[in-house]
Amino acid sequence: MSVPAEPVLIVDDDQASCRFMAEVLAGAGYRVEWTTDDDGAIERVHRSPYSLVIADVTMPAVSGTEIVADLGRVRPGAPALLVSAFADGAARAAARRLGVPLLAKPFVADLLLATVRALTTRSAAAAAMSHEQDSVSGGWTGLPAHGGPASTIRKDAERG
Repeated sequence: MSVPAEPVLIVDDDQASCRFMAEVLAGAGYRVEWTTDDDGAIERVHRSPYSLVIADVTMPAVSGTEIVADLGRVRPGAPALLVSAFADGAARAAARRLGVPLLAKPFVADLLLATVRALTTRSAAAAAMSHEQDSVSGGWTGLPAHGGPASTIRKDAERG
């Protein structure tokens, strides 16, 4: 299995959590960038493409849900993962609303790696399908803009 060319971005105010996740992913061949600067994370998401953004839900300046929501506006369909030591009902509801998985800390390396692989593989498959569709029929322009099964298929494919 190949890993994406773009790095994974980890944003967590806890340096030990960042290091743990970075070591697990780097050990599996992923390129990783991490930061404890939650305030600067949105700028990073705007500036660089990432194969995946992992963000802690609860941070001092900017929440992980804000970072993931902004990612969705800037790069629709880009995969994201929320992590939290406080994976309560509110955090789970926020993750559901954003359409991203939530891992409760502490989690084992295998669970993190399996989740990241699933997210990046699904994203790569959607991108390949989109590229194939573009080359065959000129993109999604022939599908209705709103409603109907074709619109649902288009939205699902674009989301990854």
